[in-house]
Amino acid sequence: MSNRARAAARRSAALVVLVVAGCGPDRAVTTLRVLHWAGDYEITTEQAIADTFAQRHPGVRVVVESAPSNYDEKLLTSIASGSPPDVFLLDGPDIPTFVDRGLALDLTPYLERANYDTRRVYPQIMESFTRGGRTYALAKDFTPMSIYLNLGVFERFGVEPPTGGDWTWAEFLEMAQRLTHDVDNDGRTDVYAFDFPRNLFQWVPWVWSGGGDILSPDGGRASGHLDAPETVEAFRFLTELVTRHRVTPGVQFLEAGDPAREARFATGGQAMLLSGHWTLQLLTSNMSSDELRLGLAPIPHKEGAAPATVLYASGWAVPSNAPNRRLSVELAAFLASEEAQRMRAGTRLGIPAFRDVAEEVAAADPTGLEAAFLAQVDAGRVTWGAWVRDFYEVEELTFQVMDRHLLRGDELEATARDVAAAVDGILGH
Repeated sequence: MSNRARAAARRSAALVVLVVAGCGPDRAVTTLRVLHWAGDYEITTEQAIADTFAQRHPGVRVVVESAPSNYDEKLLTSIASGSPPDVFLLDGPDIPTFVDRGLALDLTPYLERANYDTRRVYPQIMESFTRGGRTYALAKDFTPMSIYLNLGVFERFGVEPPTGGDWTWAEFLEMAQRLTHDVDNDGRTDVYAFDFPRNLFQWVPWVWSGGGDILSPDGGRASGHLDAPETVEAFRFLTELVTRHRVTPGVQFLEAGDPAREARFATGGQAMLLSGHWTLQLLTSNMSSDELRLGLAPIPHKEGAAPATVLYASGWAVPSNAPNRRLSVELAAFLASEEAQRMRAGTRLGIPAFRDVAEEVAAADPTGLEAAFLAQVDAGRVTWGAWVRDFYEVEELTFQVMDRHLLRGDELEATARDVAAAVDGILGH
């Protein structure tokens, strides 16, 4: 699954190298290397999947290398030095870099032989890995950004959680105000409604659900979009959650993010949590308790605007200079296969990329959370990073829009214009 959004998790894990399948000592061995950013929990499943491939290919072993930190740098360096992995996990925001520079192999000629049916993949996800009819990665999994609900907090304060999969900004704000409390009357908030969405990967669906955008339809210009009235209105709505309504933790969390938000949510100190599917595993396993009952809601939308969310995806790619091209493509296809997706679904880190597999997983989930995730997919758009090269530079600049307003008191309209002009410079306008 996507995953610049999971960068914090990557940075906190250690480098892991696992030999996942071996061959007899008297047999010539072909070693295939897979580069991944998985942490310890996920790598166990990827080991089992790679084991299965190796067992079906005598004389082959697979080495899964996990580089949770500096993943992009290590990957680009290995390709440039002529010692690339045979398969690598391509994050959505890195697609333009690898495609434009010719670093990822066009897999289209091999798909039929590999028995890979692109029609089974959610169309938005398949499209993001495709350029001009050429396919550069086979989808692993994906997630929409969503709002987790701590149903115990809703019940504690007598607030009915959102139902029906469609709610407005006004309804969200009304609930947020009723869910925020100074329980012991000491002048400090004990229970917050929400966590402030400082990062672009978190707040961009709010812009879309307000009828705005950050770039022009062709992705070439920010001016007239990042600073458009609809976009600025979304920034104002979000910043007023802090400055006016005080339903989120204050600006003390802005510069370093809010590392306590998952724990605060799980222990009843926060009613709603903005995140992706990857957090489901954390909440249901590592941080679950008898008191934590989860619900899920979509991103609310401005009245009169269409619901929207952002989709983050990752896929298996083959370097254009891979030394074992045939085996590399076979391995990539297996890692993206129905069998692999079913094995991976148990981690609860992402939604299977095959629609039919995802729907079966959702139907078998007694909590209803998987079905709630799927209900949001049709309103989802893949991140701009999948289309705009070096989008991380845009992301870095956009921190200023709300930070300057919250930390320095600058007007939102002015900061949005300044940032839009700076982004235009990056985009070549």
